[in-house]
Amino acid sequence: MRYKTLCTVTISIFVLTASAHAALPQPPCTVSATPAYSAPDVAPTIAIWHGGDLDQSKWRPPSCTGWSPNSHSKLVVAVAGSFRFNGPIAQLLERVGAISTFRTIRYWSATDKAWRPLANDASALTGPDRANRRADFAASDLIKNANLYYWEDDSRSGEIIYRLNVIESAPDRAVIASENITPVRKFFVTLFKPGTLQSTIFIQRLSTGLFGIYILSRTDKGTSALAEGHDASYVNRAAALYRQLAGIKTDQDPPAAK
Repeated sequence: MRYKTLCTVTISIFVLTASAHAALPQPPCTVSATPAYSAPDVAPTIAIWHGGDLDQSKWRPPSCTGWSPNSHSKLVVAVAGSFRFNGPIAQLLERVGAISTFRTIRYWSATDKAWRPLANDASALTGPDRANRRADFAASDLIKNANLYYWEDDSRSGEIIYRLNVIESAPDRAVIASENITPVRKFFVTLFKPGTLQSTIFIQRLSTGLFGIYILSRTDKGTSALAEGHDASYVNRAAALYRQLAGIKTDQDPPAAK
């Protein structure tokens, strides 16, 4: 089955501050999401928050994210969209588990002003060792409480191992969290200590033939100052992952952020 591509020419990105208390990050736990899902088959809604504003608002991650409630975030990015899909959620979970496809996902580099691959190489792992490569995860691997691992040779930051934690897995909803368990380094400088680069994906059936994807990503206060000031990169990488999961060509213009 082929899926409709984005039919708008712009993507809405909101930078929200502490004054907008009602607009703090809120994934679709037991309440409505903020930002809300975009309409079907149009660009997802994207919002970003910075650490100072989150601290001023005393925001802490909801428990449904799988993140520590005591963590302090330096940057939070949310991507929320909906798309038409008539298959079972298992088919969407297979896209989550298709780690090898990271080589074909392309995101817009605001630095290079060009589309570039998310990773040079990537593989699912049988454990937290890059030598233990295996085939992509199947939907049957992504069951509730599963802890899985994958490795990627990030096109910018080099080799990183991540842990996947399946928080929920049901016929109409899945929640999958990931975090780096090895440091992210560049030029011998540690940009992200283990556990400071996290994301949670919410996949939810909204109605018959309609699914929503909400991706919430964060960097922790332990992140190096050298990793700051790259909001467009975080946004574009999250948008590329959304497109991949929604069955949209990842390098289709326009990019989320230039």
